[in-house]
Amino acid sequence: MKKFPVNRNYLTVSIYAFLVIVASAACILCMTHYPTVHSTVKGALSILSPFIFGGCLAYILNPVLKTCEKILAKLSGGKLGRRASRLIGMFMTYTFMLAILTMLIQIIIPQIVTSIKNLIPQITAWINTLPTAVQQLANTYQFDLSQVNDLINSLDIQQVWSNASQAITSFISNLSSLIPQLFQITTSVISIVVNILIGFIISIYLLSSKELFYAHMKKLGYAILPKKLMDKLLDITYSSNDIFSGFIVGKIVDSAIIGVLCFLVMSIFKWPYAMLISVIIGITNIIPYFGPFIGAIPSILLLLILDPRTAVIFTVFIIILQQVDGNIIGPKILGNSTGLSAFWVVFSITVFSALFGPIGMIIGVPTFAVIYSLVREFAEWRLTARQMPTATDAYASPEHPIIHKEATPPHPGELPAHHAHHERSVPSESESESSSDSSEKAK
Repeated sequence: MKKFPVNRNYLTVSIYAFLVIVASAACILCMTHYPTVHSTVKGALSILSPFIFGGCLAYILNPVLKTCEKILAKLSGGKLGRRASRLIGMFMTYTFMLAILTMLIQIIIPQIVTSIKNLIPQITAWINTLPTAVQQLANTYQFDLSQVNDLINSLDIQQVWSNASQAITSFISNLSSLIPQLFQITTSVISIVVNILIGFIISIYLLSSKELFYAHMKKLGYAILPKKLMDKLLDITYSSNDIFSGFIVGKIVDSAIIGVLCFLVMSIFKWPYAMLISVIIGITNIIPYFGPFIGAIPSILLLLILDPRTAVIFTVFIIILQQVDGNIIGPKILGNSTGLSAFWVVFSITVFSALFGPIGMIIGVPTFAVIYSLVREFAEWRLTARQMPTATDAYASPEHPIIHKEATPPHPGELPAHHAHHERSVPSESESESSSDSSEKAK
């Protein structure tokens, strides 16, 4: 029987065309049936929420576990077995986490609640003084308040009270309809608590057997995908993990230090609401670029209501603290974990916050850093294949070269020093074979 001739080029083009058609059909289907797709995705995320929470918790605690295991290895001189080291390390990790939660529940949260309770009467008193302040301003600047008084006098107090009474009566009559909603809220709270407990247990399983899960996923990947493609995916995974872990964990540590410094300084000078304002400053500092402003503005306004002089001094202190964070503390902890310029940081925060809200403001920078790194590596790979320079300077106008922060610009054909580790080239046949052999030996 005569064998049917197969043209590999045509076959490859046909496969790509088929995949493009399938992807286009899937996109059109998702757009035309968006409500159904949205509800399906939302339901799937709701079902998987314990696993998502457990995975995020395990990812955040993994650096703590590795640090504990390194400490145990040094203390035992390497004589402690891996299983015993893992068990003791996990006990230390979760003890540390519970200690942080206990400190939050017993120390920080009560002080925040007390500050809010004391703040409400002061804000109410400040609001009550507004008419007097407005009258004083009117007397000072000779402003005519007759129109405002006529507007107030024109209000029918009896009608306002009648409308308020009707609203109260309607609310009382509709209490029976609120019972199902209260039941639904209670059920949702219980479901959230259960999901948190399940996620906590899942994080324990993930941390205790993280090498096993990784080996299973790697084994499945090599079984399904071509070896070169799987090697590239693993390389991307390693780079993405370095960016995410370095940024998220480093940002949490950096924000905790800023919050503690803010609390210490406010306590020394006996400024009001030190704990509440320090928690606001520390939490919002996790958001890159915009975080310091988001936390500082409400804190300054809060102090401005109580004591304008303290608000001015606090503003100067926050500016100094953010300069110390941006030039000393941040670079020491984070380094150049993302490699993004200020423009791309603002771009990523703006786009991801519009798509995912507050969570997008936190994960937007490392996510975009991964995308940026992949696009850059693809561009450099294609340029290397065409035997063209990969340095950005080579593509600038000779009359208007790029202005670098470094004293000496990089030579043509080279990347700046802080991008050197991202340089990738297209391997030759011999290099691919040698790398494959070394990978087989490593296994």
